[in-house]
Amino acid sequence: MKVDPQFVELYEREHERVFQVTFALCRNRGLAEDATQEAFARALERWARLRDRPWVGGWVMSTALNASRGMLRRRPYAFSPRTDSSDPESATELWDVVRRLPRRQREAVVLHYVVDLSVSETAAVMGCREGTVKAHLSGARQVLRQWLEGAHDDG
Repeated sequence: MKVDPQFVELYEREHERVFQVTFALCRNRGLAEDATQEAFARALERWARLRDRPWVGGWVMSTALNASRGMLRRRPYAFSPRTDSSDPESATELWDVVRRLPRRQREAVVLHYVVDLSVSETAAVMGCREGTVKAHLSGARQVLRQWLEGAHDDG
């Protein structure tokens, strides 16, 4: 089967980013790979309808995030924090706190701070308004602030 060159271009341009976002959210390489593959497979199945849409990259991203959410519900959660910090123990603790945030707050934090998407890009990927993203980020920062204050409390 010959694949449309536009699809190949989309795959080559977006694959790594979709994988990185999905991995940042679920912190499980296998799950992120599966969700990314699932999203591109779904895009290929619908390519006749999607090919000329300017938002196709966002559609693939949203589909991968939805797939990873579904997989997380069906599989045991295996969390692997980043260890590129100078203090791996603090990084692990921080990711444990982020992991316990409500799902939408966690997604907003990862997309905005880890993947470095703007608020408007984060809103597009999450399928909500910018104000909603700002509210999720504010709530997450409050929880993280409380954790930081507690973690560095000498008393």
